[in-house]
Amino acid sequence: MILRIVNFTLCGIDDEQYQRHAATVADGFNHWEGLVAKLWLHDPQTSTYGGAYLFADQAAADASRATDLFRNMAANPAFTDLSVREYEVIDQLTAITGGAALTVPSARSR
Repeated sequence: MILRIVNFTLCGIDDEQYQRHAATVADGFNHWEGLVAKLWLHDPQTSTYGGAYLFADQAAADASRATDLFRNMAANPAFTDLSVREYEVIDQLTAITGGAALTVPSARSR
């Protein structure tokens, strides 16, 4: 599995505007082949927003970068200090601590 962590700060919009926008695009992530889960992140102390994306494999993570959702996020002027990092998940250890949902990457594969 692959874990992608995205972080950014808002520029020119507030939390309410961001959440309204996010609600309009959220369902689009359900159509990403091989996306096991997406968690929406916010740290009010630093005004940092972002997401954690768990992909079944590297091919799914790679394919997601070609989607309008990903490209629009990267080009959105309201998202500054954008950081996108990907990590390989250590499956054997995650199976011990991650619960059944994280050990079955095909659960959301389409």
